[in-house]
Amino acid sequence: MDWNKTKTMFIIVFLILDIFLFVQFSRQYSDSKIEQLKEDPSIEDRLEDAKITYNITLPSESIKVQYVNAKTKKFTEKDIKDLANQTVTIGPNKTSLFATFKKPVKLKSSSDPIQLETFISESENILYGSQYKYWGYNKDKNEIIFYQAYEDKQFFKNESGQLVLILNDKNEIVSYKQTILEKMEKRGGEKALPIITAISNLYAKNMILAKSEVVKAELGYYTLIPQTESQMLVPTWHFVVKHGKVYDDLFVNAIEGRVIPKNDKETETLE
Repeated sequence: MDWNKTKTMFIIVFLILDIFLFVQFSRQYSDSKIEQLKEDPSIEDRLEDAKITYNITLPSESIKVQYVNAKTKKFTEKDIKDLANQTVTIGPNKTSLFATFKKPVKLKSSSDPIQLETFISESENILYGSQYKYWGYNKDKNEIIFYQAYEDKQFFKNESGQLVLILNDKNEIVSYKQTILEKMEKRGGEKALPIITAISNLYAKNMILAKSEVVKAELGYYTLIPQTESQMLVPTWHFVVKHGKVYDDLFVNAIEGRVIPKNDKETETLE
């Protein structure tokens, strides 16, 4: 018996068998991937199946976002010396103002964002009014809440960049409290998470229920770890979601895609 020929024949047979098994495996793998693609619906399909609608404009191109580092402003007597018709007190650590008007200031509306933003930006009695954007009206406390903005992007739920107007029952401002951030510096540069992916993340976390409607989406900043002296502001998607007659404010980190948990302390009745 010629052992060399026999060995060669075995090698050829095993090689053919390996090729056959590889081809079979490749076909099965390809078929399974095709079936998986068929069975794995797109984000849009999943939301449609849950009857979640979004009457918002989706950007056609990716959006570049950056972190922002900011410092907490410390107020001085010089800052407040020209404020008229009010008694102003600088709060602890000099990071806040508390003011009471000697004569209440009449408002035309307590819930019209444009009128209110125009009022505080043009008012000589409120410092840096043009840097704030309207957030909402708390009817339980009779307060109008503004949060600071940078390059037209609002600082969501940020107590270090907040203006709160306190009203009486005649729709007049009787007092206010104020904090503000300064010395903004941009850091890094990333592509923002697509809006549709952020909505899907909220749905996956049961933050958006079936048959809900996303009525608003905007890009701003959220502070995950508030500090006294400085803050790192994270680009964040803010969604207003309507479920039945209830409106909910939800937030998603626009870089990492992480859903920002709700804070019970921030629950307010806003209009």
